[in-house]
Amino acid sequence: MSNQKERERAQLHKTIWQIANDLRGSVDGWDFKQYVLGMLFYRFISENLVTYLNKNEKASGYKEFNYENLSDEVAESASKQVVDEKGFFILPSELFSNVAKKAKNDEDLNITLENIFKNIEKSAQGTESEDNLKGLFDDIDVNSNKLGRTVIEKNDKLRKLITAVDKLRLGKYEDNTIDAFGDAYEFLMTMYAANAGKSGGEFFTPQEVSELLTKLTLIDFGNETVDKNGNKVIPDKEKVEKVYDPACGSGSLLLKFAKILGKDNVKLGFFGQEINLTTYNLARINMFLHDINFEKFDIAYGDTLKNPVHWDDKPFEAIVSNPPYSTNWDGKDNPLFINDERFAPAGVLAPKSKADYAFVMHILNWLSSNGTAAIVEFPGILYRGGTEQKIRKYLIDNNFIDSIIQLPSDLFFGNTISTAIMILRKNKSENKIHFIDASDEFVRLGTKNKLTKENISRILESVRYKTDEDHFSRYVVINEIVERDYNLSVNTYIETENHNEEIDNVLLNLEIKNIVKKIDSLRKSIDEIVANLTLLSFDTENTRFVKFGDVATIIRGASPRPIKDYVTVDENGVNWIKIGDAKPGTKYITESKEKITLDGATKSRYVKPGDFILSNSMSFGRPYILQIDGCIHDGWLAITDYETELNSDFLYHLLSSNLIQQQMSSGANIGTVKNLNANIVKNLIIPIPSIEIQIKIASILDAFEILVNDIKEGLPAEIEARRKQYEYYRNKLLKF
Repeated sequence: MSNQKERERAQLHKTIWQIANDLRGSVDGWDFKQYVLGMLFYRFISENLVTYLNKNEKASGYKEFNYENLSDEVAESASKQVVDEKGFFILPSELFSNVAKKAKNDEDLNITLENIFKNIEKSAQGTESEDNLKGLFDDIDVNSNKLGRTVIEKNDKLRKLITAVDKLRLGKYEDNTIDAFGDAYEFLMTMYAANAGKSGGEFFTPQEVSELLTKLTLIDFGNETVDKNGNKVIPDKEKVEKVYDPACGSGSLLLKFAKILGKDNVKLGFFGQEINLTTYNLARINMFLHDINFEKFDIAYGDTLKNPVHWDDKPFEAIVSNPPYSTNWDGKDNPLFINDERFAPAGVLAPKSKADYAFVMHILNWLSSNGTAAIVEFPGILYRGGTEQKIRKYLIDNNFIDSIIQLPSDLFFGNTISTAIMILRKNKSENKIHFIDASDEFVRLGTKNKLTKENISRILESVRYKTDEDHFSRYVVINEIVERDYNLSVNTYIETENHNEEIDNVLLNLEIKNIVKKIDSLRKSIDEIVANLTLLSFDTENTRFVKFGDVATIIRGASPRPIKDYVTVDENGVNWIKIGDAKPGTKYITESKEKITLDGATKSRYVKPGDFILSNSMSFGRPYILQIDGCIHDGWLAITDYETELNSDFLYHLLSSNLIQQQMSSGANIGTVKNLNANIVKNLIIPIPSIEIQIKIASILDAFEILVNDIKEGLPAEIEARRKQYEYYRNKLLKF
């Protein structure tokens, strides 16, 4: 089931990204996300409403009821009740599905959509959900020149978009696959952020970092127990009252609580504030797409430091945030701040050019006595002097800091810098701070570093039990931190592991001696083979010269198109053999990185173990012997059915020889890149001695090749050993 889900998710992601690429055209990718995400949202709330109303009516006995088929006049009579329960109302004629059906013939599609979006927002006016709906469609400008210069061009783009979103297989709400909407949304956000760099990355925290932050706040330090073996046990919270993010971006951090705990286990809801209007709209859309009812979230627009909205909702049991790094704020220019209950306790304000500690103090003030906050920070705030040092002193002296975690560099979209996590708690029992150096806890995926499940687990368990591990974590008493001028840099307290190799000169000299001895032996063996070759003679009278095509089948590969529709992550797929699967220095292909579907295989060329393949352009004419079965694209030629006349090892050396390579080269199309076709290979004139002679020649050349490869491996080993020898004597001689 899990594999099936992953396959469906991978296919969904591929389809969504293709929509974005196909429809983007003149619209910049970062701008176009508004249209893709907006249309996805429009479809979601339409289907959400239909499912809700159909379910209620069918439960009342109307088994054939379908809101999509109702007249607008009949539906209008229930609009007030629907808004009270769902927070919005959509007429049947204005549902996404019905608009999509008519889009092809709607010459005023832009006006149709503009009016629908206005009507959806208007349906909530004067109700509790007004703030949650107001302005949600503002960024989906259906009349923008970015969609086209003329109304016809704009409508053509909108028509393609709505049709593409309509075709997405997102499952039905009642089939419990509605999370596909949320998954599709998160995927688009991630991909757009990754491709937008600084212009988009600031609104979105990578999923694995969000998971770590969320789980850090769910460690239930107040519920510590001891198991039957006397070991300390600190569980995770299974529910929280309220969660908050003062710089919530698209809301991805808040929604991690819904994903980890289940939305019903965040009892009183999700609260956040965002200063950027577009991102504020994205956050509200994100809540709806993850099926968070309007009564359960309160996302506010505005400057959290200057005009915080949620005074009446504090304190919060869990606070997570990735606030902007070292951004400007009013600071001491605003006379109200020094007496603000959030900032006043420290006695000083954060610098005007660096609001980091303003966010920290705001979060601390709004944190409940039994709560935990996890904040992503720029490392500079851990050691900078001036007023920032004074605020650190306040936090440390009052024992509010639980842990500092150094994260790997290059985790976030738009920048490559290292970041740290500061964990705040008000109910600590020990006057210590826990430091973790997780800078090596990552894998490299694509162009970014990524935290794995194992990395996250290691960090969480260290925070939970305050472990001391060499080069990774240390629980430090406050007095030591005070002695170090309140410096919170992780590398001040955790010694970086020394990766420099200790050189044992005796063993090193022995290693060099053995390498040299082995190379001398290999050279001697090669000399013996060469000497013996001069004495060899073969019966050439019975050697036949034939066209290669007369003794083997040579055929070009084939590609199902478009190939992206046939590539699969299904482990039962068929091997899709590409030039990248050929490893340097080997004559065999033993595995493929990609697979294609069975349907794709029927449109390609099947090959089996023992068959040869030749590249017809890249790595021109280079032969490989297959040790796997699979399919090849039209950049390969396959050689099969040769076994009656030819030994495979002999054929490999023959195809690699100058005799054959020159024939291929002279027959190939000469342009920027040489191109080989099946007819050229079929017409190669090849010698065919007896099978006995073929085997003997192949065995000699195989032995020669093995010895040469051994020397190739031995020489770098000697060079590396000599380098170490140089380092040893350099360090020894320069150690005064």
